[in-house]
Amino acid sequence: MDKELKWSNGTEWGEIEHPELGMVMTYWKSGTPCYDTYTAPRVNVDGDIYCERFCQDEGVWKDTIWIGEHNGEQEISF
Repeated sequence: MDKELKWSNGTEWGEIEHPELGMVMTYWKSGTPCYDTYTAPRVNVDGDIYCERFCQDEGVWKDTIWIGEHNGEQEISF
């Protein structure tokens, strides 16, 4: 299972059911409009950081956002 990190500048939106992950908390960037929300960032077995994007307008999970390589950090910023 992938390791979950935290957003350093994220605000909780609420839980949404993801088709593969089950119920997950979603977040948006603090101080910006909430058009899309995102899962907490995760690190896969290859050391890549990613999150899933939920489109609030359409009410669907849209895509996976690749953030970068994990270098030991526990918090990621949008």
